[in-house]
Amino acid sequence: MSLKTDSLWDPIEKMPLDEIFAKDQILLNEQLIYSLSRSRFYQTKYQKAGIRSDEILSGEIPLDRLPFTEKSEILDDQRDNPPYGNNLCVPMEEVSRIHRTSGYSGNPYLILLTQKDIDVTLEAGARMFWCAGVRPDDVVVHCLNYNFWIGGITDHLSLERTGAAVIPFGVGNTRALIDLFLKLKPSGISCTPSYLSKIEKVLLEDFHLKPGDLHIKKGIFGGEPGIQSARFRNSIEEKWGMKAIDANFGVSDILSAFGSECEFRTGLHFHGQNIIFPELIDPSTETVIEIKKGAVGEMVYTSLLKEAQPLIRFRSHDLTEILDVSRCACGRTGFKFRILGRSDEMIVIKGINVFPSAFGEVISRYPDLLSGEYQIILMGKSPYDHIHLLVEHGKDVSAEKMQNILVDDIKTRLSIHAVVELVPFGRIGRSDGKTKRIVFNDKPTE
Repeated sequence: MSLKTDSLWDPIEKMPLDEIFAKDQILLNEQLIYSLSRSRFYQTKYQKAGIRSDEILSGEIPLDRLPFTEKSEILDDQRDNPPYGNNLCVPMEEVSRIHRTSGYSGNPYLILLTQKDIDVTLEAGARMFWCAGVRPDDVVVHCLNYNFWIGGITDHLSLERTGAAVIPFGVGNTRALIDLFLKLKPSGISCTPSYLSKIEKVLLEDFHLKPGDLHIKKGIFGGEPGIQSARFRNSIEEKWGMKAIDANFGVSDILSAFGSECEFRTGLHFHGQNIIFPELIDPSTETVIEIKKGAVGEMVYTSLLKEAQPLIRFRSHDLTEILDVSRCACGRTGFKFRILGRSDEMIVIKGINVFPSAFGEVISRYPDLLSGEYQIILMGKSPYDHIHLLVEHGKDVSAEKMQNILVDDIKTRLSIHAVVELVPFGRIGRSDGKTKRIVFNDKPTE
């Protein structure tokens, strides 16, 4: 366990950036040598790209000259070389755990971890949750999926590493979850933001209680956008009486968790120092952009310590804004960022590019009138003429008046025409995990 202080989990979090970068370069060279000596996937990939191994090992070719790695390549490799592909760099007797990511065209990417890989992952997770305010005297109910997916058990163990007590509840059976809160009175909940809406619905219908009656002090959220909206966050805090923290960002392919807010809540801190190497690129030209305040681009990550399946220049397709690179008031030096959306989820409507989260930001402007739940229904094929937006209103709200307000607000803020349909509170099905916001060519999911 790291030598933590009251505010910092690891001294590296306050180190000058040039010292972190110097250590990153040493680890990067070691990781490249390791990968090229053990990974048939990268040996073949670089050979096809006309890059000699000795050029990389001698440092003659800088990192930005190496080709990117796409998730589709890894999936194709695991399909063609089942079950784990040619990027497995250790014998199976050294593998301690096997996970999968979310599906890509229906197929998951299988993630293998050695014990060292697990320890490194949990260390980053502990930095993240400690930054978010989790402490040894907390009792946290963890409500993410514990199945094959990497996030559930990894987040649980990362929370434990901070010293907090963790209740492994998982997903499903919201009524039992409420019973647990009423009996054990835990101080925190770890879940997706949208799950609060489902808890609220069951609280009202089955217990005749309000969210504040559960006396939750800390909300540790991840897995979905939205919590960065001040209006949405404020509505949660007022309704639930908790401190809502954006505390759980990660890219499961490369590192399960490495982004969270500190107590000042001015953006996600990067917690992958000396574990993953970040680059920012222009997704249209694929050129590297300097990580500086105000820069916007796609994040690319390279493993620095991975044993089982190192990834070199892995494209996340997360469009990211760098909010600050100076030392934060909390003492951390890692850059702060926010996710704008995913390039593979971008919707084109009459030539205008928009991300699903943009509609959520508009809806979150009316926390007293709308529940925050919505679905985007896309008819036909891209580019679309318009979208059909299903929005759930609160109680005692004029649906027609609110509908007109939303149509005008979306037109003003996003320059997009939306057909808005307001439905009663509870009409849109709640999710135990990540909410499916986009529905294609059919009726909305319930």
